[in-house]
Amino acid sequence: KKQNTQKGYEIISKTLKTPPFSYACLELVTDPSADDTVLDEITVRSHVISALTQFLGLTGAAISIDILKVEGKETWIRVPREDLSPFLAAVGGWVGGDGTVGWKVKANGNWLSSLVGNSGLEKIWND
Repeated sequence: KKQNTQKGYEIISKTLKTPPFSYACLELVTDPSADDTVLDEITVRSHVISALTQFLGLTGAAISIDILKVEGKETWIRVPREDLSPFLAAVGGWVGGDGTVGWKVKANGNWLSSLVGNSGLEKIWND
């Protein structure tokens, strides 16, 4: 009589090798004299499109962006995975408003859940 040596069963397995989207968390950096800047979806889109156009021209303006969340001076943006590197280069090096505003890239990656989980870690050590 044969004994069954297998102790468990794999019900289903799926590996996502290349997710369709990537995510970025940006923080608006302002001149201390303009520190009362209110950030909303329209302002975020305007600043991001300005950065993409300045860095990449019409090709940059054609990059699809989804604004997922705006809170305080921080925003979460979703872009197609293949456009993440040019997106980060454009917004990270952009200075607008006569040198009074810019973007700081706080986090980026392909998996939103890991970015959101790590976003609060700096508060633990900086408080």
